[in-house]
Parts: sequence; C-alpha cells; structure tokens
Amino acid sequence: MIKVKEDIFGMAVNPFTGMAQVVRRYTISNANRLTVAIIQLGATVQSIKAPDAEHNVNDIILGFDDVAGYLMQQDKHIGCVLGRVAGIVSNGEFVMEERKVILTRNYKNKHQMDGGFIGLDKVIWDLDMIRPDGVTLRHISKDGHEGYAGNLKIMVHYTVDNDNRFFIRIEATTDHITPVNIASNLFFNIAGHKSGKNGLWEHRVNVKANATIAMDSEGIPTGRYKNVDDTLADLRMAMVLGDRLRQMEEYPTPGYDVNYVLNTSFEPNTPKFVARFVHPESGRFMDVHTNQPGMYFATANFFPNEARGQQPIMGKECTRYWKHCAFNLRLQKFPDSVNNLDFPTTALSSDDRFFSETVLRFGVQETWKCCAQMEEDMPPLEWNNATMDKRVT
Repeated sequence: MIKVKEDIFGMAVNPFTGMAQVVRRYTISNANRLTVAIIQLGATVQSIKAPDAEHNVNDIILGFDDVAGYLMQQDKHIGCVLGRVAGIVSNGEFVMEERKVILTRNYKNKHQMDGGFIGLDKVIWDLDMIRPDGVTLRHISKDGHEGYAGNLKIMVHYTVDNDNRFFIRIEATTDHITPVNIASNLFFNIAGHKSGKNGLWEHRVNVKANATIAMDSEGIPTGRYKNVDDTLADLRMAMVLGDRLRQMEEYPTPGYDVNYVLNTSFEPNTPKFVARFVHPESGRFMDVHTNQPGMYFATANFFPNEARGQQPIMGKECTRYWKHCAFNLRLQKFPDSVNNLDFPTTALSSDDRFFSETVLRFGVQETWKCCAQMEEDMPPLEWNNATMDKRVT
C-alpha cells in the first residue's frame, strides 16, 4: 500500500509576487520502507530513504532540513527541477523559425544556464493533486519569461510503487513554439548521504553509453560526439568509482563531468534501462530507466574542498557535504541543442507535448553478488491509467 503524507516544510518568498508563501512537503512511502519526500520549492526531491541488505534505512540523496538550506545553496541546484532549458544555451541566444531569440544571460554574463535567473528551481510550485501513489505539481512559465516565447504549462508527477520504483514524469505544453528540456537534478550517495567521499568511492558504476558530448575549452558543446573507447568516461563495464576518480586527481576537472549519449533508441513512451549504481558494502543498488537520449553525470567536483580549508555545505542532519561526496544525475536531452541542429530537437510546438520519464528502481542484494554483471533491460513499464492522466490541462 502506498501512503502520501503532507506537512509544512517552511516559508519562502515567491519570486514572482515578492510575498512570503508556505512551502509544503509531500512524503510518499510504500510497503517496503522506501520513502520519497518532495517539496514545492523547486519541485525538489528532498529525501529518498531506502533499506540496505541488513534492513537499515538510510537517506541516499543530498538535501537540507529546511528552506533556508536550499536558499543558501541555490547555485548548486540540489534535488530540484531545472528549466525551461536545463544546461547551457551558448551566448544566450538561438534561432527558431528563422527568428533570433535573445535570452537572459545568467552565466558569465554571456550564456544562459539552467533556465536563467529565475528558473524552475526557484519557483514555488502549485499542488495539482495528491494521487493514490504520489503527488503532481504544476507551474505555468509565462510568455517572455527569461526571454522564452509562449506560455508553457508544466506538470511534474512523482509516484512510487511497491516494486521500489520511483517515477519522475515531466510533461509540458505550449501555445507558441519554444525549446524545452526540463530535468530533475539529483545528487546521490547510495551508501547514505552521510557517508561522504569514502562511501562514494566504494560505488560500482555501469552506464550504457558509447559516447559523450564533446565540449570546447569553455564547456560549450561542439556539436560532435566523442567515443569513450580507451577513456575514463568508458563505464560500459562496471567500474569502482574511486579507482576512476583517483586517476582524475590531476585533471583540470578532477572528476566526472560528462554528458553521455545513451545507447538506447529514443522512444518517447518507453523508458529503457541505461545505468546501474551499486554500493557493495550496503548491498544497495539503483537501476536507471529513461526515455531521454542523454544523461549528465558528475561527481560533486566543485563542492567545497576540505583539504583546502574551505567551508562545507551543511546538509541534512548537520552533515558536511564536501567535494566528491555524491554523484549528480540528470536525464535529459543534450545541452545547447537549440544551437546544434544535429542533436535531438528540444523544440516544442503548440500541437505537441513534451514528456520526460525517468524511473529509478531501488533494491538490495547479497554483498557477494554486487560485483556481478548488471541485469538486462527490465520488462516494459506499464502506465497506470487509473491514477495518471497523461495530458496537461
């Protein structure tokens, strides 16, 4: 049986009205002690708690215990939804339907990043409904906001089932053609969010990707794909994350910061198995399914560096978050797609619907099995039409 509990998480200033507003939290739990907590600020996943092989339950994502924590660290985008366009739009402009569109430029005074100055991460989302198995939040991004055309109606559905699957479904419609690449930005440590760098380095990681997006020296996509053969980005065979990070210590970016081109064929209504993350010591694993063509993967490289005497990010339960304390996942289309026409399009017209689905399946296995070959694709996921209306109204 799935249960949904609502409580008050805190207060925040609505960036559009300037008025203080209540921020509510919705906690979804299943029969197996998997719980997921969502807050309205940024449509943020505030907590995911899952049992390990010895039945101990730990919180496995980074986050904060109050609104103040999220407001102080908004630039890290921990747990929130990003958009209208997640990632970078180079030079803060693009051409659509033979018309140049000029956006706000919130990154280096030159580019737009993650939707602009007031992206979806800063919105206090409205509650659309509490479902039998989760919650739906909604927001309307108005025409002209951050330079984008069209009124964009967005719904984010968070649901959980008794197979320990957490579904993140994002959909949107517009009344004028506009680019859309909305994504949830989560920071995981399957060992438990308190375990820090030591726990992260114990992870084994497997990603079904033959290529990454090639970047220039400024971190702008070149429009080309880069084969992962003979590089540290090759995770097609399960690798110990710490072994790889140790080899990257002298790199300009000392860790993973890559946009993977996933091997699966892109099918909007069929999430495919793309990655597995395992923490052998606890027995926990997380399988990732998505209908998106790309996966951003990073290892908190730019969090405070304890060795340099920097001040930590103070997270949940007074936990200090340091460099390499978590891995960051974002399932999405490719960055700067609006300026790279060979990439899968992010253009959304008024007669179409944006739909992104990511499914995270949590489980445990005997620790001696954690190094085994990761499993093949699961059976197709079924849409529960009784509890989910796939249209935005």
